[in-house]
Amino acid sequence: MVMAIGYSVDDIDPYDPGRLCRGRERWIEPFEADEPAPRVQRVVISGAVFSDDSASDARRGLPHAKADLAHLIAALFPRRTLLAFAEDGHPADIPEGAEDVEMYEGHRAGGRGEELMVRWSRKVDGIRELREVIGHDDEARVLGFAWMLPDADDEDEVRQRVFLLTGMSSLDSPPARFQPAALPELLELARAVILLHRDKHGPALGIYSLEPLGIVEKLENYCAKEGLLAVPFAIPPMLARWDRALAEARQHWIATRDDEFPVPVAPEQSRWEPRWARRRNDRHAMSAEAEQAAAAARGEDVGDDDDDEGGEE
Repeated sequence: MVMAIGYSVDDIDPYDPGRLCRGRERWIEPFEADEPAPRVQRVVISGAVFSDDSASDARRGLPHAKADLAHLIAALFPRRTLLAFAEDGHPADIPEGAEDVEMYEGHRAGGRGEELMVRWSRKVDGIRELREVIGHDDEARVLGFAWMLPDADDEDEVRQRVFLLTGMSSLDSPPARFQPAALPELLELARAVILLHRDKHGPALGIYSLEPLGIVEKLENYCAKEGLLAVPFAIPPMLARWDRALAEARQHWIATRDDEFPVPVAPEQSRWEPRWARRRNDRHAMSAEAEQAAAAARGEDVGDDDDDEGGEE
Protein backbone atom coordinates (compact mmCIF):
# COMPACT_ATOMS: atom_id res chain seq x y z
CA MET A 1 0.00 0.00 0.00
CA VAL A 2 1.13 3.54 -0.78
CA MET A 3 0.77 6.33 1.77
CA ALA A 4 0.70 9.88 0.48
CA ILE A 5 0.09 13.44 1.57
CA GLY A 6 -1.90 15.67 -0.78
CA TYR A 7 -1.74 19.44 -0.55
CA SER A 8 -3.02 22.53 -2.34
CA VAL A 9 -2.23 26.25 -2.15
CA ASP A 10 -4.78 28.89 -3.10
CA ASP A 11 -6.44 32.00 -1.72
CA ILE A 12 -10.07 32.58 -0.84
CA ASP A 13 -12.48 35.46 -0.51
CA PRO A 14 -13.70 35.20 3.11
CA TYR A 15 -17.19 36.28 1.99
CA ASP A 16 -17.33 33.79 -0.88
CA PRO A 17 -15.02 30.90 0.05
CA GLY A 18 -16.49 28.21 -2.22
CA ARG A 19 -17.31 24.61 -1.44
CA LEU A 20 -15.81 22.63 1.40
CA CYS A 21 -15.17 18.93 1.84
CA ARG A 22 -17.57 17.20 -0.61
CA GLY A 23 -20.65 16.77 1.59
CA ARG A 24 -18.71 16.16 4.80
CA GLU A 25 -18.56 19.77 5.93
CA ARG A 26 -19.69 23.22 4.82
CA TRP A 27 -18.98 26.80 5.77
CA ILE A 28 -21.29 28.77 8.04
CA GLU A 29 -23.14 31.21 5.78
CA PRO A 30 -20.90 34.34 5.71
CA PHE A 31 -22.33 37.51 7.22
CA GLU A 32 -22.44 40.65 5.08
CA ALA A 33 -19.24 42.63 4.64
CA ASP A 34 -19.02 46.23 5.85
CA GLU A 35 -16.04 46.74 3.55
CA PRO A 36 -13.94 44.59 1.18
CA ALA A 37 -11.82 42.04 3.03
CA PRO A 38 -8.31 40.92 2.10
CA ARG A 39 -8.04 37.55 0.43
CA VAL A 40 -6.78 34.83 2.72
CA GLN A 41 -4.10 32.36 1.66
CA ARG A 42 -5.08 28.75 2.28
CA VAL A 43 -2.92 25.63 2.38
CA VAL A 44 -4.98 22.43 2.64
CA ILE A 45 -3.27 19.18 3.64
CA SER A 46 -4.83 15.73 3.63
CA GLY A 47 -3.64 12.17 3.27
CA ALA A 48 -4.59 8.84 1.75
CA VAL A 49 -3.57 5.21 1.53
CA PHE A 50 -4.18 3.22 -1.68
CA SER A 51 -2.80 0.27 -3.63
CA ASP A 52 -2.30 1.77 -7.13
CA ASP A 53 -2.71 4.96 -9.14
CA SER A 54 -6.42 4.42 -9.71
CA ALA A 55 -6.87 5.16 -5.98
CA SER A 56 -10.11 3.16 -6.22
CA ASP A 57 -9.53 1.72 -2.74
CA ALA A 58 -8.27 4.94 -1.18
CA ARG A 59 -8.93 5.73 2.46
CA ARG A 60 -8.78 9.51 2.74
CA GLY A 61 -7.67 11.63 5.69
CA LEU A 62 -4.37 12.32 7.41
CA PRO A 63 -4.53 9.39 9.89
CA HIS A 64 -4.78 6.92 6.99
CA ALA A 65 -1.39 8.13 5.75
CA LYS A 66 -0.05 7.46 9.26
CA ALA A 67 0.44 11.20 9.66
CA ASP A 68 0.11 11.94 13.36
CA LEU A 69 -1.69 15.28 13.65
CA ALA A 70 0.37 16.49 16.60
CA HIS A 71 3.64 15.53 14.91
CA LEU A 72 2.62 17.16 11.62
CA ILE A 73 1.47 20.43 13.22
CA ALA A 74 4.66 20.58 15.29
CA ALA A 75 6.72 20.06 12.12
CA LEU A 76 4.88 22.85 10.30
CA PHE A 77 5.00 25.24 13.28
CA PRO A 78 8.16 24.29 15.17
CA ARG A 79 8.71 25.84 18.61
CA ARG A 80 5.50 27.86 18.33
CA THR A 81 2.97 28.36 21.09
CA LEU A 82 -0.51 27.79 19.71
CA LEU A 83 -3.94 28.51 21.15
CA ALA A 84 -6.09 25.38 20.80
CA PHE A 85 -9.84 25.90 20.71
CA ALA A 86 -12.87 23.62 20.81
CA GLU A 87 -16.61 24.09 20.25
CA ASP A 88 -19.59 21.72 20.68
CA GLY A 89 -17.31 19.46 22.69
CA HIS A 90 -18.18 16.76 25.18
CA PRO A 91 -17.71 17.65 28.87
CA ALA A 92 -15.68 14.46 29.38
CA ASP A 93 -13.15 15.62 26.77
CA ILE A 94 -12.01 18.82 28.50
CA PRO A 95 -8.20 18.53 28.75
CA GLU A 96 -6.27 19.38 31.87
CA GLY A 97 -5.25 23.04 31.90
CA ALA A 98 -8.13 24.18 29.68
CA GLU A 99 -9.15 27.82 30.07
CA ASP A 100 -12.24 29.88 29.27
CA VAL A 101 -14.40 26.78 29.75
CA GLU A 102 -18.07 27.43 29.00
CA MET A 103 -20.85 24.86 29.09
CA TYR A 104 -24.16 25.19 27.26
CA GLU A 105 -26.99 23.05 25.92
CA GLY A 106 -27.47 22.27 22.24
CA HIS A 107 -28.49 19.67 19.68
CA ARG A 108 -25.94 17.24 18.31
CA ALA A 109 -26.16 16.03 14.73
CA GLY A 110 -29.23 13.84 14.32
CA GLY A 111 -30.27 14.31 17.94
CA ARG A 112 -33.74 15.44 18.98
CA GLY A 113 -32.95 16.33 22.57
CA GLU A 114 -30.57 18.96 23.87
CA GLU A 115 -27.27 17.81 25.35
CA LEU A 116 -24.64 19.47 27.47
CA MET A 117 -21.81 20.83 25.30
CA VAL A 118 -18.66 22.73 26.08
CA ARG A 119 -16.23 25.19 24.52
CA TRP A 120 -12.73 25.75 25.82
CA SER A 121 -9.26 26.91 24.85
CA ARG A 122 -5.73 26.11 25.96
CA LYS A 123 -2.22 27.21 25.05
CA VAL A 124 -0.04 24.35 23.81
CA ASP A 125 3.65 24.09 22.97
CA GLY A 126 5.24 20.96 21.57
CA ILE A 127 4.08 17.52 20.45
CA ARG A 128 3.15 16.21 23.91
CA GLU A 129 0.79 19.11 24.66
CA LEU A 130 -0.65 18.98 21.14
CA ARG A 131 -1.50 15.30 21.65
CA GLU A 132 -3.15 16.07 24.97
CA VAL A 133 -5.66 18.47 23.39
CA ILE A 134 -6.16 16.62 20.08
CA GLY A 135 -6.98 13.24 21.58
CA HIS A 136 -7.54 10.57 18.93
CA ASP A 137 -6.55 11.68 15.43
CA ASP A 138 -9.61 10.16 13.78
CA GLU A 139 -11.98 11.95 16.18
CA ALA A 140 -10.00 15.02 17.23
CA ARG A 141 -11.68 16.95 20.03
CA VAL A 142 -10.34 20.35 18.94
CA LEU A 143 -11.52 22.45 16.01
CA GLY A 144 -8.24 24.22 15.45
CA PHE A 145 -5.36 26.36 16.61
CA ALA A 146 -4.31 30.00 16.39
CA TRP A 147 -0.65 31.04 16.14
CA MET A 148 -0.90 34.38 17.92
CA LEU A 149 1.29 37.33 16.99
CA PRO A 150 3.90 38.28 19.61
CA ASP A 151 2.17 41.62 20.29
CA ALA A 152 -1.29 40.06 20.66
CA ASP A 153 -1.35 40.64 24.42
CA ASP A 154 -5.12 40.67 24.78
CA GLU A 155 -5.89 36.95 24.88
CA ASP A 156 -9.52 37.66 25.71
CA GLU A 157 -9.86 39.54 22.41
CA VAL A 158 -8.31 36.60 20.55
CA ARG A 159 -10.82 34.24 22.18
CA GLN A 160 -13.69 36.56 21.23
CA ARG A 161 -12.59 36.46 17.60
CA VAL A 162 -12.25 32.69 17.78
CA PHE A 163 -15.85 32.61 19.03
CA LEU A 164 -16.93 34.54 15.91
CA LEU A 165 -15.17 31.84 13.86
CA THR A 166 -16.77 28.85 15.59
CA GLY A 167 -19.57 29.97 17.92
CA MET A 168 -22.41 29.84 15.37
CA SER A 169 -21.59 26.34 14.19
CA SER A 170 -24.31 23.91 13.17
CA LEU A 171 -24.17 20.18 13.73
CA ASP A 172 -26.61 19.43 10.93
CA SER A 173 -25.51 17.15 8.10
CA PRO A 174 -23.20 18.20 6.61
CA PRO A 175 -22.11 20.27 9.62
CA ALA A 176 -21.11 23.93 9.34
CA ARG A 177 -18.27 24.50 11.77
CA PHE A 178 -16.44 27.68 10.70
CA GLN A 179 -17.48 31.22 9.76
CA PRO A 180 -15.09 32.25 6.94
CA ALA A 181 -15.93 35.95 7.26
CA ALA A 182 -14.37 35.88 10.76
CA LEU A 183 -10.93 34.92 9.45
CA PRO A 184 -9.64 38.42 8.50
CA GLU A 185 -10.31 39.89 11.97
CA LEU A 186 -8.80 36.86 13.71
CA LEU A 187 -5.75 37.08 11.46
CA GLU A 188 -5.18 40.63 12.68
CA LEU A 189 -4.13 39.04 16.00
CA ALA A 190 -2.92 35.65 14.75
CA ARG A 191 -0.28 35.02 12.13
CA ALA A 192 -1.99 31.78 11.13
CA VAL A 193 -5.15 29.84 11.90
CA ILE A 194 -5.10 26.03 11.61
CA LEU A 195 -8.53 24.42 11.15
CA LEU A 196 -9.35 20.72 11.23
CA HIS A 197 -11.54 20.06 8.21
CA ARG A 198 -13.24 16.78 7.35
CA ASP A 199 -12.09 14.63 4.47
CA LYS A 200 -14.01 11.51 3.44
CA HIS A 201 -12.62 9.16 6.09
CA GLY A 202 -10.72 11.42 8.48
CA PRO A 203 -9.46 14.91 9.29
CA ALA A 204 -7.45 17.25 7.09
CA LEU A 205 -5.70 20.53 7.88
CA GLY A 206 -6.56 23.94 6.49
CA ILE A 207 -3.94 26.60 7.25
CA TYR A 208 -5.08 30.20 6.76
CA SER A 209 -2.87 33.30 6.77
CA LEU A 210 -2.57 36.74 5.21
CA GLU A 211 0.96 36.08 3.92
CA PRO A 212 2.93 33.00 2.79
CA LEU A 213 4.45 30.98 5.64
CA GLY A 214 6.67 28.52 3.76
CA ILE A 215 4.33 25.66 4.64
CA VAL A 216 4.90 23.64 1.45
CA GLU A 217 8.68 23.43 1.94
CA LYS A 218 8.22 22.27 5.55
CA LEU A 219 5.57 19.76 4.45
CA GLU A 220 7.80 18.28 1.74
CA ASN A 221 10.64 17.94 4.29
CA TYR A 222 8.21 16.21 6.65
CA CYS A 223 7.10 13.80 3.91
CA ALA A 224 10.69 12.98 2.94
CA LYS A 225 11.56 12.26 6.56
CA GLU A 226 8.47 10.11 7.14
CA GLY A 227 8.70 8.24 3.81
CA LEU A 228 5.44 9.69 2.46
CA LEU A 229 4.76 10.69 -1.14
CA ALA A 230 3.91 14.41 -1.44
CA VAL A 231 1.25 14.99 -4.13
CA PRO A 232 0.28 18.55 -5.18
CA PHE A 233 -3.38 19.24 -5.98
CA ALA A 234 -4.81 22.06 -8.05
CA ILE A 235 -7.75 22.39 -5.64
CA PRO A 236 -8.15 21.28 -2.00
CA PRO A 237 -7.69 17.49 -1.73
CA MET A 238 -11.08 17.06 -0.01
CA LEU A 239 -12.74 18.28 -3.23
CA ALA A 240 -10.52 16.49 -5.74
CA ARG A 241 -9.80 13.00 -7.10
CA TRP A 242 -6.60 11.27 -6.11
CA ASP A 243 -6.31 9.35 -9.40
CA ARG A 244 -6.17 12.58 -11.41
CA ALA A 245 -3.62 14.17 -9.05
CA LEU A 246 -1.50 11.01 -9.17
CA ALA A 247 -1.56 11.00 -12.98
CA GLU A 248 -0.28 14.58 -13.03
CA ALA A 249 2.31 13.80 -10.35
CA ARG A 250 3.56 10.82 -12.38
CA GLN A 251 4.07 12.99 -15.48
CA HIS A 252 6.01 15.59 -13.47
CA TRP A 253 8.08 12.84 -11.82
CA ILE A 254 9.00 11.28 -15.18
CA ALA A 255 9.98 14.69 -16.59
CA THR A 256 12.19 15.68 -13.66
CA ARG A 257 13.60 12.46 -12.17
CA ASP A 258 15.33 9.29 -13.27
CA ASP A 259 13.96 6.89 -10.64
CA GLU A 260 10.65 5.10 -10.91
CA PHE A 261 7.45 6.75 -9.72
CA PRO A 262 6.63 5.00 -6.40
CA VAL A 263 2.97 4.26 -7.16
CA PRO A 264 2.07 1.04 -9.04
CA VAL A 265 0.12 1.36 -12.27
CA ALA A 266 -3.46 0.14 -11.93
CA PRO A 267 -4.23 -3.14 -13.77
CA GLU A 268 -7.11 -1.31 -15.46
CA GLN A 269 -7.63 2.28 -16.50
CA SER A 270 -8.64 4.70 -13.78
CA ARG A 271 -12.28 5.62 -13.48
CA TRP A 272 -12.00 8.89 -15.36
CA GLU A 273 -9.88 7.56 -18.23
CA PRO A 274 -12.56 5.47 -20.02
CA ARG A 275 -14.72 8.55 -20.48
CA TRP A 276 -12.14 10.52 -22.43
CA ALA A 277 -10.90 7.36 -24.14
CA ARG A 278 -14.38 6.63 -25.43
CA ARG A 279 -14.82 10.21 -26.59
CA ARG A 280 -11.48 10.07 -28.41
CA ASN A 281 -12.30 6.76 -30.07
CA ASP A 282 -15.75 8.02 -31.07
CA ARG A 283 -14.19 11.10 -32.67
CA HIS A 284 -11.73 8.96 -34.60
CA ALA A 285 -14.51 6.62 -35.77
CA MET A 286 -16.66 9.54 -36.90
CA SER A 287 -13.71 11.09 -38.76
CA ALA A 288 -12.99 7.78 -40.52
CA GLU A 289 -16.63 7.40 -41.55
CA ALA A 290 -16.72 10.96 -42.87
CA GLU A 291 -13.56 10.39 -44.92
CA GLN A 292 -14.96 7.18 -46.39
CA ALA A 293 -18.25 8.88 -47.29
CA ALA A 294 -16.39 11.73 -49.01
CA ALA A 295 -14.20 9.28 -50.92
CA ALA A 296 -17.24 7.29 -52.03
CA ALA A 297 -18.90 10.47 -53.27
CA ARG A 298 -15.80 11.16 -55.41
CA GLY A 299 -15.95 7.63 -56.79
CA GLU A 300 -12.72 6.59 -55.12
CA ASP A 301 -11.92 3.14 -53.78
CA VAL A 302 -12.67 2.99 -50.04
CA GLY A 303 -11.23 -0.45 -49.37
CA ASP A 304 -9.23 -1.42 -46.29
CA ASP A 305 -6.01 0.46 -45.62
CA ASP A 306 -4.11 -2.83 -45.69
CA ASP A 307 -4.68 -2.97 -49.48
CA ASP A 308 -3.03 0.39 -50.09
CA GLU A 309 0.44 -1.16 -50.54
CA GLY A 310 -0.58 -2.47 -53.95
CA GLY A 311 -1.11 1.04 -55.31
CA GLU A 312 -3.49 2.03 -58.09
CA GLU A 313 -3.76 -0.04 -61.22
